[in-house]
Amino acid sequence: MKKFWLLMSFALVLVLGACGGDGEGGEDESGQPADEGVTTEEGGDEGDGADSSDTALAEQTYEQNNCMGCHGEDLSGGSGPPLTNVGSEYSEDEIRTQIEEGGDGMPGGLVSDEEKLDALVTWLASQKSE
Repeated sequence: MKKFWLLMSFALVLVLGACGGDGEGGEDESGQPADEGVTTEEGGDEGDGADSSDTALAEQTYEQNNCMGCHGEDLSGGSGPPLTNVGSEYSEDEIRTQIEEGGDGMPGGLVSDEEKLDALVTWLASQKSE
């Protein structure tokens, strides 16, 4: 019986950790405002021709859907794979399908708003090694 409750407690911690986030901004571990977004390229937030408002929406979506819980605040990975080079490895269609359907440990349907999904897919597809 103790094992059962220990397992349930551990599962609860994992679920709350993965799905947590109050969406209120605040500061991250580095002391930067959490709503500043994720930047991975030197010199700014814009990717390959991406509109800065689309980039901001994508970064906001990445944060609000707690993608960084698995893929890292800087896209470097964690319990999920790194996304720093995802645009070199997968097409926009493949990235969209992964977000919509999930698989390989990732839950599907995390982003239901089409505008946010489009921005996130375009932004992730622009993450390429130089």
